[in-house]
Amino acid sequence: MLRVSIMKRRLSGILAIAILLLPFTLVAQDETPASTAPAADTAATNDEPTEQTTDDSDNTSEVASDESDQPGEPAEDSAAADKHWILTPYQMRIWLAVDTSPQLQALDASAVSRSVNALVDNWVGAGWDLQIEAPPRKVYTDLLYNFDDLGILDIAALYEPLPEKKEAKIRAVQYDKDEESSDEAENVEPEVEEEKPRFPVEKQKLITPNLLRQLDKIYATSLRYENGVYELGVAEFDTNARVRVLTAKRSFRNLETLPAQIFSCLKEVFSPIAQVDYNGVTDGKTARMKIRAAAMVADVEAGSPIMMQKGDVLRPVVRKNDRSTQAPEYDGVIEVTWTYMYINDLTVQQDEDLGVLRTNGNGKGQVISTFTMLRNPIAARRNTLQEKYGLLVRPVQESSLLKIVANDRENYTLQGYNVYAKSPKIDPEAEGDAPTVLIGQTDWRGAIEVTQDIFQNQGSTKLVVIYVRNGQQVLARLPIVPGYRALEEVKLPNDDYRLQYEAFFVGFQNSILDYTVQQAVYKIRIEHHINKDEEEKARNLLKELSKVPSAVALNDVLTKREAALQDDPNIDANTKRKIEGMFEKTRKLINEYLQGNDVEGNVLVKMESAVRAKFGDPPAPMTP
Repeated sequence: MLRVSIMKRRLSGILAIAILLLPFTLVAQDETPASTAPAADTAATNDEPTEQTTDDSDNTSEVASDESDQPGEPAEDSAAADKHWILTPYQMRIWLAVDTSPQLQALDASAVSRSVNALVDNWVGAGWDLQIEAPPRKVYTDLLYNFDDLGILDIAALYEPLPEKKEAKIRAVQYDKDEESSDEAENVEPEVEEEKPRFPVEKQKLITPNLLRQLDKIYATSLRYENGVYELGVAEFDTNARVRVLTAKRSFRNLETLPAQIFSCLKEVFSPIAQVDYNGVTDGKTARMKIRAAAMVADVEAGSPIMMQKGDVLRPVVRKNDRSTQAPEYDGVIEVTWTYMYINDLTVQQDEDLGVLRTNGNGKGQVISTFTMLRNPIAARRNTLQEKYGLLVRPVQESSLLKIVANDRENYTLQGYNVYAKSPKIDPEAEGDAPTVLIGQTDWRGAIEVTQDIFQNQGSTKLVVIYVRNGQQVLARLPIVPGYRALEEVKLPNDDYRLQYEAFFVGFQNSILDYTVQQAVYKIRIEHHINKDEEEKARNLLKELSKVPSAVALNDVLTKREAALQDDPNIDANTKRKIEGMFEKTRKLINEYLQGNDVEGNVLVKMESAVRAKFGDPPAPMTP
C-alpha cells in the first residue's frame, strides 16, 4: 500500500508539471512562424540567394528545391494575385549602380530616391509605385561596365531556372550494308544528344522572392564618373513582355542634378504596355487590348503618360511560357518584326460628377504587318501558356534612316530604288483613302531618310507604310514609325538582275510593235503601186519588206537570251521564275502580231503572191 501511494503521488506531480508547461508549449508553437518570417524577409532584402542543387542520381536534371518550397514564395504568390492589370498602379523598381569614384562615395541614395519620387508623383500621380535600390550583386558589374550588353535574360537568370532547349525527335533510316543487294532497310531511333545549358543547373543560385512576377518595369541605371563628367544610363526592362525596351543616356557635371537627370531619362524611356487578346470574329486585322493601370488615370484627356490615346502605335511581343515554371521557354519571347498596331477605338465614359472622361482600359487596334508568313502574326488562338503584349512606340528623333540591302550578297546595297509612303486610315468609318507620296530614291548606300512630317494633319499616329519599288515591280511593304529607331535596315531580294531583263523586254516589245507597224505600212504602199502598175517600185518595196525581222528571227534572239539566263549562277531561282514569265509574255506578243516568213498568211508571203500575180515572176538576173 505504501508503494502504491508513493506511485500515485509521483504521477500526480508529473501531471501537474505537464499541465503547467502546456501553455508555454502552445505559445512557442504559435510563435515559431512569426520568428522565422523576419529572417526570410531579411534574407530577401540582403539579396541572399537560395542555392539550387541537383541529385546526381536523378536523370531529370531539374532544380531540386522548387520555388514553392522557398520561404518567399507565399508572399510572391499573394503579390502576383493582388496585381490587377487595370486597377493597380505600375510596380516599378530602379536599380542604381554607382562606381567607386571618390566623387560618388558621398552620394545620398535616400535623398535621390525622395527627389525622384517627388518628380514622378507630379508627372504620373498614383499611376506608379516606384522604389530605388541597389541591383543584385551578380549584375552590378555588368550594369556598370557592360551597360549596353545587359539583357533581360541576365536579369531573369537571377530569379528563374534557365530554360532548356527541347530537341525534336528525329527518325532516321539506316541501311544494313550486308543486305544492300536485297534493298531491305530498318528504322533506327538515333540517340539525341542533350544540349547542356549555358550554366550548369546545379550551380545556378536563385533569389527569392521572384521580382519578375511582382514588378512591371525594372530600370537598370548606371552612374559613372569619367574625366570630370558624370555618365548616366537608364535602360527599361519590361518584366511582362520580357524585353529590353529603350535606353537613355545623359552627361552632366553637377551631381546635384542627378534626380532631375534620372527623371528626364524615365520620361524618355517609359513605354506603357497593353495586353493583346485574340479576336476570332474579325478578319485577322483587328486585335483587342487592355491598357495597364488605365483605371488609375483620373482624366483620359489630361495627357497622363500611362494612358494610350486613339491613334497611338504599339509594337507587339509574343511570350510563350513553360508549363512547369511559367517562365518564358527557350526562345519563347518573340518580338514580331515589321508589325505594328495602332489604336482606332478606345472605350471612354463621361463621369458626370467630376466632369471628366474615364476609361476601363479596353480598346481595339488595327494590325499592319508584312515580312511574316501569317496574315496576322499575333492573332493566334487563346492559349494559357501564351501571352501577347503591345508596347507603346514613342519616336525620340525627327527621322529614321531606311537602308535596303540585298539578302543574297553581303554588303551589297540596293541603289536607285523608288520609295513611296502612305498613311494608314485611323478612322475605319472615314471616307476616301490616304494618298501615296513619292519620298525619293535610295542613294549609293541604299538608304533614304524618312521624316515624321511626310503627311500633314496626320493626327496622333506617326505610323507610315513604306512601299519599295524597282521598275514596275513592288518589292516590299514596310510599316515603320519614323524617329523610333535611328536605323531601319531591311533585306530584300536583289532585284537588279530582274530590272536588267525588264529593260531588255521593254525595248524588245517596243521593237515588236515597230516591226508590226512597218509591215502594215509596206503592205499599203505595195498594194498602191500594184494598182498603178508600177512594177519597179512594188518590187523595191517588197525587198525592203523582206528585211523586217520575222517571228522566227525574234524567237531566236529570245532563245539565246534565255539560255544565258539559265547559265547565270548569280540569279536566284525566284528571280529566274519572274524573268521566265517575261519570256513567255513576250513570245505571246510575237505570235499575236508577227508570223514567220514561211507561214501562210504572213504579210511578206501575201505581198510576194500579189506582185507575182500582177507582174509575173521577176526577171532573171543578167550574167556578165
